[in-house]
Amino acid sequence: MKKIIFRCSLFLCMLLMVACQNEDELSSSNVGYLRLSLGVNASTNTRADEEIYNPEQIAVQIVSEEGEVVKETSDWEDWANLQIALPVGNYTLKASSAGFDGATSGFDKPYYAGSESIVIEKDKEVNKTITCTLANVKVTVNFEQSFLDVFDEAKVEVDDNADNAGIDPLTFVMGETGKSGYFPVTDLKAVVSATNKKGITNSQTDEIKDVKARDHYILNYRVEGGDGNVTVTVDPTTKTYTYTFNISMDSELVVDEANAWAKFAYLSGNIVNAKDADPSEMKFQYRKKDAAEWISVTAVQNDTVYTAYEGVAPSLDPQTTYEYRMVYGEEELVSEVKKFTTEAATALQNGGFEDWYQAGKIWYASTKSDYENGTYMWDTSNPGSGNFGFNPTIQSTTVKHSGSSAAKLETQYAFIKLAAASLYYGRFGGLVGLSGAKIDFGQPFVSRPISLKGYYQYDPNLLDGKDEEGKKRTEISADQPANTVKDGDSDLCSIYIILSKGTHQVNNTDTETLLTAENVWKNEQFIAYGELPAEQCVDTKGEWEDFNIPLQYKEDQLGEKPTHLIVVCSSSKYGDYFTGAIGSTLYLDDFELVYDGEPTIWK
Repeated sequence: MKKIIFRCSLFLCMLLMVACQNEDELSSSNVGYLRLSLGVNASTNTRADEEIYNPEQIAVQIVSEEGEVVKETSDWEDWANLQIALPVGNYTLKASSAGFDGATSGFDKPYYAGSESIVIEKDKEVNKTITCTLANVKVTVNFEQSFLDVFDEAKVEVDDNADNAGIDPLTFVMGETGKSGYFPVTDLKAVVSATNKKGITNSQTDEIKDVKARDHYILNYRVEGGDGNVTVTVDPTTKTYTYTFNISMDSELVVDEANAWAKFAYLSGNIVNAKDADPSEMKFQYRKKDAAEWISVTAVQNDTVYTAYEGVAPSLDPQTTYEYRMVYGEEELVSEVKKFTTEAATALQNGGFEDWYQAGKIWYASTKSDYENGTYMWDTSNPGSGNFGFNPTIQSTTVKHSGSSAAKLETQYAFIKLAAASLYYGRFGGLVGLSGAKIDFGQPFVSRPISLKGYYQYDPNLLDGKDEEGKKRTEISADQPANTVKDGDSDLCSIYIILSKGTHQVNNTDTETLLTAENVWKNEQFIAYGELPAEQCVDTKGEWEDFNIPLQYKEDQLGEKPTHLIVVCSSSKYGDYFTGAIGSTLYLDDFELVYDGEPTIWK
């Protein structure tokens, strides 16, 4: 065991001559002189203990034979290289860490002290060294790996064993390392509380007796199999106490909270204290709450943690409570039963685009009541131009896939700017001068669909096309990304879906706010994304085409739930950059969110 030692070398010199006195004056005087210096032993432990206060700042007192403090300093360096006059006589030199008396407990707060007697004699030089050693008690707590494997959390509270007033207990928490506690010299007790993977907490009190200054008590906690409660092994040379928890090492199964979606659930669990377990014998079982029969599904062993297993409960009903458990073999081992409730399979509002309402000059894909109540989900670019007679997004009763109507989105030229038609889950936020608009994308939504499906029909114009009078009917912005569209290309449409934790405002005069795949990927607000591939955003030759856009979930956010849904459709894909062909027309119908199957992981 290493000990922290400071050597306070106090060199006392009876000086025979001083520059300001002659030999005759000194020979008739009963005064000597003291010169102090401090040496530090370089072999001490690391000084991480000095963060709260500086134990190397040594205070010194010179105490007379009568007990009077004749001189003192809070930092010996104030006396370094000074001559201190002292009457001839007997003295005690007391040295200790300044600013702390060691009478209370504290983390990273060692206390060092030492004393020596000296005699000042006339006409003689005296040399004396004081060794300052740890004057309180150091305690360190370690949790061995066997303990970490069994318990989810634990703490050890170390306190004096006599409940002395003024001595506060110190708490060591499993997972926090690098801290040492210091106590006055008194018998101690250590109370450990540990919570296992089933959420059961047990505690135990252990005593440490015959405590002496300079002792360093290292408390190691570990787990071994066997019967009984606890055994303690003590190494007296280092004061290391190893507390061994003897617990039952029979294997048991522990299931986690299920990650339940609308029509399936991810299941997971562990086998604790695995003994020759055959992974092929492990399975999960689930059933509707209070149903008689269990349904079994395969439990797949984790690639990196061999005691962990995962499974999927498929074909579930939305908004339904289920029970599940983990089973080994022919029920040789069975876990506790846990419950989960599936999410709602929330549908899109007006996904068939049957409902339309005209408020003033502006058309909305909504019923009158939803519009008046402010509960409509779909908004358009119409509020930015409708009052001027431009409604790029309107109802189509002639071109439709089913029902009585569909949505028609047509890129138009509104005064001095190209206006791509749009239809989206969100709210129009207002114009930005004559340069663009703000849109708050997203409507409240807490379910997690697998994909978005529906039908579309697209009739694009060329980006270098002319109208019948020879006037240019396209616009290409210099601000649009590279490798997109150029003169001579056909216009492209756009459909995409995002699950978000909150709304997102797009200002199309600031391209950094646009919802590109790259921006969505790097923003933790968004947990899933999907878009219609570019090769499908083309001319459909007057035919309805079906689509199914998988929602790609970020793997590290697979357990998170959204608060908002964003769906965006545009007749010109790069309309946010004011690029598109006037007259490009996109028809939409029969949109539906899909909840069957498992999600796609976004790589």
